[in-house]
Amino acid sequence: MQSSKSIKIIIGFACMICLAAVIGCFETAVNVPLKNYQPQIGGSDFSAYKGKAVYLMNFGNEANDTTMWAYLSPDKKFSYSNDNMLENYFWYAFQNAFSNLGMAVSKVDNPDVTAPAVAVTLLSITDVNFQVKVVVQKKGITVFTQQYAIQEPPPAEAERNPAALEARAYNMTSKLIATILKDPGFQKALMGA
Repeated sequence: MQSSKSIKIIIGFACMICLAAVIGCFETAVNVPLKNYQPQIGGSDFSAYKGKAVYLMNFGNEANDTTMWAYLSPDKKFSYSNDNMLENYFWYAFQNAFSNLGMAVSKVDNPDVTAPAVAVTLLSITDVNFQVKVVVQKKGITVFTQQYAIQEPPPAEAERNPAALEARAYNMTSKLIATILKDPGFQKALMGA
C-alpha cells in the first residue's frame, strides 16, 4: 500500500515537471496590429519622395526563421503577429510609410504601370534583425536589387512586456523603411529616368 502511494507521488511529480517544461516552450504572443503602426522615419529629408508615384508589388517571405503569420525572438520566447500574413504586414507598413511621405502608391489590384515597381522579399525576420531584398523594376525590367539589414540589441529584461515589445516592432519596421529610403542607390532607381 505504501509503495503504491509513493509511485503515485513520483508519477505526479514527473507529470508536473513535464507540464512545466512544455509550458516553458511556448512563447509569449505580442500583437502588432497595423492600425497602431505610425511610421516614424523622420530625421532625414525625404521631401524628394513627395508626389513620386510608386507601384508597390506583392511582398514575398523566404525567411526560414518565421512562420506565415509571425516572427520570433531568437530565444523563441516571444512571437510577433497580427491578423495578416507576415509579408502582408510589411506590405501595409511600407504603403503606410510611403503614403505618409506624400507618395502616390498603387497596388496589385490597380497598378500604375508607368510608375517604378517596388517588391520586397523577407529574408530573415526576428526581433533583433530584419533582412530583406528590395527589387525596383521599370517597365518590367529590373533596374535595382539590393539587400538591406537592420539590427537592434536584444530587449532588456525591463522591456520584455507586450507594450514595449509592440513599440519595438514598430520602431524596427520604421528603421528598415528609413534605411531603404536613405540609400542613394534606391533613390536613384526610383527617381531616375
